[in-house]
Amino acid sequence: MNQEFYRIPIAAIHKPIKEAVTLSFQIPDELLPVFKFHPGQHLCFRFDVNNKEELRMYSLHNSPYVKGLFQVTVKIQKNGLISNYIADNLKAGDIVEISTPQGDFTVNPDEKAGKSYYLFAAGSGITPIYSMLSSILLAEPNSRVFLLYGNRSIPEILFYNELLEWQAKYPDRLKITQTLSKRFLDFSLAPWDGKRGRINEELVESFLLENPATPENTEYYICGPDGMNQMVSDTLIDMGVPSKFIHFEYFSTQAIEYEEGLTAVENALVDAAIRNEKFQLHLVQDETILEGLKRIGAPAPYFCQGGICGTCKAHLIEGEVKMKATMALSAEDVKNNIILTCQSLAQTAKVKIEFK
Repeated sequence: MNQEFYRIPIAAIHKPIKEAVTLSFQIPDELLPVFKFHPGQHLCFRFDVNNKEELRMYSLHNSPYVKGLFQVTVKIQKNGLISNYIADNLKAGDIVEISTPQGDFTVNPDEKAGKSYYLFAAGSGITPIYSMLSSILLAEPNSRVFLLYGNRSIPEILFYNELLEWQAKYPDRLKITQTLSKRFLDFSLAPWDGKRGRINEELVESFLLENPATPENTEYYICGPDGMNQMVSDTLIDMGVPSKFIHFEYFSTQAIEYEEGLTAVENALVDAAIRNEKFQLHLVQDETILEGLKRIGAPAPYFCQGGICGTCKAHLIEGEVKMKATMALSAEDVKNNIILTCQSLAQTAKVKIEFK
């Protein structure tokens, strides 16, 4: 789908830590209905750099329950084309192109609910988690939040002071456990009473045992780099947590292993339902389902095309596919025959799908 982008001025820009940039936006009143979002969702940004279109997704870390600026924080990567472009070139008043909020890595607070939320984050993975945490505390008063948050050192902790403020305001409902992984740290100027080391199986287990909850009223949200998501998810499952209560999101294709050498059935027929419209096409050699739909101009939803965002999810009704990567799919998605069309190669002569 050719996602609509809106030209929005940057209201403010600042660096909360040395290696990150926060962009703030004042969404015009007339656009607020289409920019309504759930905690955990992201915006897609479109940039023109070196005469080439570049798309990036950044999570909103403000809460929809607090009226004010929309905010995203971008971690500056050493060789990151867009993160360095943002840090070096953008300023308050500049116009950027952004989509409406997207994504299903979300919480939906209910003022009548009484749940326990376990949140796991590392590095910039805290951005959607922070929106969830603040929103639950504000809009679901009978629920508790437990956060396990990992960083390399104190100066690299995003929302360090803000988290302390939330902890002080809700001491009976919020428990934060932080850990630092950098081997040699000087704590003479800033004493540290948190954990040491990376988030690993042992730390996840002890965190859960120290903060017990009622299993049937518990949700788990994970957002971090590399293999952390899978490790935490596997540890939770080993401890008896049903997979349907485990939710995660990846930030980078660096965390995804793509299966090489997959092939597709030649000239496979795809029957797709998109927004109550029917589309049929024959795939060309080794074309993914999404590539085929884009080729005929079908309005299939997509963004990253790398298997991260999950925007291109569809229900597989008939036929078989093989996917190059499945990391954006939860265990429940797999059980319910949900596929990533951007990663799917047809394995049968006919494939029938329906987009959400």
